[in-house]
Amino acid sequence: MGSAAVSLIAFAVVFATAFTVMGDVISVNLAGAEALRASWSEAETLSNSSVKVVSASSAATDVDIVIENAGKLKYAEPEMAGWEVIVRYEDGGGVERTEYLTFADSIATGAWVVQQLYLDYNGAATEIYELGILNSQEEMVIRGRLTNSPGVSTTGMVTIVSPEGGRSTALFTS
Repeated sequence: MGSAAVSLIAFAVVFATAFTVMGDVISVNLAGAEALRASWSEAETLSNSSVKVVSASSAATDVDIVIENAGKLKYAEPEMAGWEVIVRYEDGGGVERTEYLTFADSIATGAWVVQQLYLDYNGAATEIYELGILNSQEEMVIRGRLTNSPGVSTTGMVTIVSPEGGRSTALFTS
């Protein structure tokens, strides 16, 4: 009878150990699956982000930039606030300048604002669906105000970078 009790206790210990090990294995597999799902989600977001600078022009210290949402993501003001707008140009004195413009509610030196959203900028068709949101295939005009005016007959460059990594550049002449 004593050996049966010892056998029963040994069986219970082995059984409990097996369940503990299996629980740990399942936890590790679930954590790995969650990490894989998160990386797939991030990759999908990056592949759906495509911001394209269609054109840029300058007048005095203002630079107008036409942007197309060539991706699948929608952009509203909270997301746009995270965009990087970088302008490189040569001022009237021949000094090379790089300015990082920040999102603002109203135009000011060192800032950029949304001017207008369009279904088709060249056709002057303003947006009619989800006003204030840059949907896929819509275009938007933003205006940035530089510290100095670009020099006459010089070429500048505008770069837009979205938080997801979408990036586009265009040249402008003044």
